[in-house]
Amino acid sequence: MEKDVLAKELKKIISSGKVYFGVKQAKKAVKKNEAKLVIYANNCPEKREIEKWDVPKIEFPGDGIELGAYCGKPFGVSVVTVIDEGESSILKMVK
Repeated sequence: MEKDVLAKELKKIISSGKVYFGVKQAKKAVKKNEAKLVIYANNCPEKREIEKWDVPKIEFPGDGIELGAYCGKPFGVSVVTVIDEGESSILKMVK
């Protein structure tokens, strides 16, 4: 998926849906079967573990600092877990 398309969809999700940031929150959401999608930075330290999860995934084509910026955060974000996609159509793109 292209960066600009992903960025646009991320903004929609964050403004109209529900997301968690970080690996710990992602693990909890996956265990509770809340996670609909996991987006992780290409330099995420937990990358190998995340790839084994039974949930749709997107590897963000940039590092955690860039993913954080795309999410409107002033810090790096290694994982974004989508709980509710809101007005975004990202889940249709992944399936």
